[in-house]
Amino acid sequence: MPVTIASLAATPYNVGAPQVINDVRATRGEHKMYQTADARVTITWTPDLNTTGMLNFGAVTDVNGSAYYLPYNDNLITSVRLPNPPPAGVDLFLTANMSGCKLFIDTIAGSADLMLYHANTHINPAPPHNSPANFQHPNAVAELTRLHTHAQNDYGALPAPNNLALANVAFLEKVTYYGQGTQEELRKFNQGRRLSYAGVMVNPEFTGGCSVFGFFNAGWHFYYQAWGAVDYDRPVTAGKVTKALFTGHWNYVHKARVEGSHHRASGENIKVVDHALIY
Repeated sequence: MPVTIASLAATPYNVGAPQVINDVRATRGEHKMYQTADARVTITWTPDLNTTGMLNFGAVTDVNGSAYYLPYNDNLITSVRLPNPPPAGVDLFLTANMSGCKLFIDTIAGSADLMLYHANTHINPAPPHNSPANFQHPNAVAELTRLHTHAQNDYGALPAPNNLALANVAFLEKVTYYGQGTQEELRKFNQGRRLSYAGVMVNPEFTGGCSVFGFFNAGWHFYYQAWGAVDYDRPVTAGKVTKALFTGHWNYVHKARVEGSHHRASGENIKVVDHALIY
């Protein structure tokens, strides 16, 4: 069951955050530089037992594997160089799920290869309830940028001939990949939905993840896929159900009967909400 650009529209892929490949020591305590050959893996996808249609990532390191995998670490930035073209048999890149992380793509002067980075920070607490799904604290945004800038400098400081001149050509951040999740929150808000949290009614909340894939076909092309659902409480009363029956709102009636008042952001409700080209 290979991942394809077309399958990103319908199948949620949960990459999770397994280390999978051999870990490395962080340069300056914050930048893990993975060697290309060590990042090559053979992938298995298994159905998620609790989420309808979702496939979970698994892999083992394999010198003959068909993909490159880039892990992530809390409060660090990881990187790997993608050869262009890659060795025969390699046609996929992927990295750990993102839910606040930032992906950077750099070109390398004098080479067609690309440098990929996955930056993470927890310097700020989780956004408060009623924040849009794609909100990220400005200090966190600045920290992710700082991590990338210093990671670029790490490669530039390496001894020749590996002293690389890197230029950023694309990035993917939370404001983009959770943009549609935010629109889904707003749609439910405009329907009068709210969410009971610790006895207080707050705005509907999108819960999900973002997966990133690179496909090689006469060059590397990178896409993201955002998946998830909105957690909210629907008003369910005998009067509302009767009105819905009368007006033909059968979907509301079905969900009210099956789920009750609470719509869970889990199980069969998890869907692909967005997918798009990054670079």
